[in-house]
Amino acid sequence: MTSGFTIDAVRQLSASKNEPDWLLERRLHAWQIFEDLPMPTRQDEEWRRTDISKLRLNELTPFAPAGADVQSPLRLNGSNGGLLTQSNSVTVEQSLSDELAQQGVIFTDLDTAVREHPDLVRQYLSTEAIPAEAGKFQALNAALWSGGVFLYVPKGVEFEMPVRALYGLTAPGSSLFTHTLVVLEAQARASYIEEYASEGIDRQTLNAGAVEVFLRQDAHLTYITLQEWMGKVIDISTQRALMDRNSTLDWLVVGMGEGLTKTNIESGLRGPGANAQMLGILWGYGHQQTDYHTVQDHMAPHTTSDLLYKSALTDEAKSVFSGRIRVDKGAQGTDAYQANRNILLSKKASAFPSPNLEIEANEVRCTHGATVGKVDQDQLFYLMSRGIPLDAATRIVVEGFYEDVLQREPVASIRDNLRELIARKLDAS
Repeated sequence: MTSGFTIDAVRQLSASKNEPDWLLERRLHAWQIFEDLPMPTRQDEEWRRTDISKLRLNELTPFAPAGADVQSPLRLNGSNGGLLTQSNSVTVEQSLSDELAQQGVIFTDLDTAVREHPDLVRQYLSTEAIPAEAGKFQALNAALWSGGVFLYVPKGVEFEMPVRALYGLTAPGSSLFTHTLVVLEAQARASYIEEYASEGIDRQTLNAGAVEVFLRQDAHLTYITLQEWMGKVIDISTQRALMDRNSTLDWLVVGMGEGLTKTNIESGLRGPGANAQMLGILWGYGHQQTDYHTVQDHMAPHTTSDLLYKSALTDEAKSVFSGRIRVDKGAQGTDAYQANRNILLSKKASAFPSPNLEIEANEVRCTHGATVGKVDQDQLFYLMSRGIPLDAATRIVVEGFYEDVLQREPVASIRDNLRELIARKLDAS
């Protein structure tokens, strides 16, 4: 496939997968929106600290064949409920335990889901959660997604052993349009881990990803997403969950990669009693820039959200955080909290937090806050006075800085793997 994004590339992609007419129409509709919308610039409020003027879409290949294996950043051991591995949008490994399959759980790539479960996919894909109209890159994803992941858990089915997906990127100069679709029916309970990884990408490469999550009444999802793009990867993604009555979302975002990351993360609490816990662990080094925009959108009464994002930054890394608690007029009884904490480990590292409130109801409890500071010198002095070298003492302080986030992760085995991953990244920096 030649470089550049065109309507012919959209048609070619759809034809190569022998897709139904409704999906081709949906792709073409998204492509038209992509062409009509201007490219974001720093004149736009959400992009004012992130410059993508050097992104050359016309030089990128819209699809690449499978390449070499990419190792899971978490390096999880033991059994899993299911595993799905993709290389450059091509599925190379797929499994689901017999126990979950017999209960009606669907865990497959999105291409297969279109063929085998078209009614489900058609109902949810790029409709309510992330429609093409949401923005320039959301439309591009809706037009050119390939591969992707589909997780469906029927009513009343519960499992704690996580299912896992790994998106691997090996082709410099290409682009990925990862698309994850998760649906939990009423009273369902599941754990899902998603990883994004590459090794040494030496040329500008793009992932314009999307994650759509639907939680029906009383459903409970533990969702961990970990990004470790290494090299010159630009990640511009949107992740949005829509939550019905009394549903619960435990959501942990881990950012450990290089390059430029611009991610929108939103929880839409549209049913009374919905509860979202949104956690973030971000490690910045080199010339990395991360820009996370979060929304806790309270659309129904008596909903609860709690957000805690923590960043540790060294070298010349830059972190941008823009968080918003939004409360609709009818969302009385909302209880929402938002905090962004940053520590700077070098003179050239920088952090720009911006917490915001947008409240239209009058019976609510909403608080927010942000901090930026250096490593506590008293803590370093205490450790060094006991014979611990400066580098090791700094590492201990950073690991402790993340610990309260890790303690809130409900899957104990994942906590241990995340601690090991953080230690590896600190050792390598």
